Amino acid sequence: MIQKTIACLLACLFIGHFNSLEAQTNTQKESTYVGEQKNGQPDGKGVLTDTAGNVYNGSFKKGKKDGYGELTLKNAVAGKDNVIVGYWKKDQYIGIYEFPYKIISKSYMISNASVTHEPANPSGNIIEISVESVSGGSATLSGEMPKPTLTDHVFNKGSFQEMIVRTNQQKRNVYIFQNVIFPVQAVFKFGNEDITVDFNETKNYKLTVVLRD
Repeated sequence: MIQKTIACLLACLFIGHFNSLEAQTNTQKESTYVGEQKNGQPDGKGVLTDTAGNVYNGSFKKGKKDGYGELTLKNAVAGKDNVIVGYWKKDQYIGIYEFPYKIISKSYMISNASVTHEPANPSGNIIEISVESVSGGSATLSGEMPKPTLTDHVFNKGSFQEMIVRTNQQKRNVYIFQNVIFPVQAVFKFGNEDITVDFNETKNYKLTVVLRD
């Protein structure tokens, strides 16, 4: 979070929000752009250099930084350039990652998977996995239909300290990974089914998985 804040402050020092190549001020007129254009505006891949020597090399949309790019800020005092790498939206730096999370893949019998998140907690962050099926936990003449369970988990990136299991809910089982170190890429397995998710930013996440019967 601190690194992202510093990066955003540095990005704000970059001169100009360029709405078009037909710049209105003398400073903007002296800036140079080399790259793809559409309707007279930077659009696509390009390189923008301002009068101070700051350089943005990356994606543009309708004249604004939008997408992945690298901003090099000249620092004459320190004698070393500051480089900001990541994603931009309408000239605003949003961070190293485009999205806080991304579902990479899921097997066919997982009918639905969704992720919600809340702000980071200084005392420790969690990933909560809630798994259910249409009929799991339902009462039948012969008893209760079994609920799906988390049978394995693999953290390809990142780590956690402890996992808590809660099986006392009627329709679902819940697994809480505590004190998670992000970024995380994890594979969660439910018998023969599995889902792979990237959790990029430090937050509290809840992954809800619904299995077909």
